[in-house]
Amino acid sequence: MSTVKSVHRTVAQDHPISVNTVATVMNRLVSQKILVREGRIRHYVYRLAPAESVLKAHAMESVETLMSEFGESCLVHFVDAIDELDPNALAKLEAIVRARTQEKLRE
Repeated sequence: MSTVKSVHRTVAQDHPISVNTVATVMNRLVSQKILVREGRIRHYVYRLAPAESVLKAHAMESVETLMSEFGESCLVHFVDAIDELDPNALAKLEAIVRARTQEKLRE
């Protein structure tokens, strides 16, 4: 775990940078789910987000962007790519979709 001040001290040894710039960058990394911030104002500590959650957040953002820009054609290309990369993956995808559909019906 690190604080803005401790990161600033380390970075400032090699690069002239303000503590406010370090805080801004670290807070942007929090909004991108790369860092996790805990504590309260002026006493925050930061740590790297678990790798899986970072990957999931980036994947979700990519999917949202693709779906909003390309809609159904995005889904068609996704299925085509899956089939080309791993023909068995289509069956896995179908099972995932079936399970998700059943969950939604139970809700």
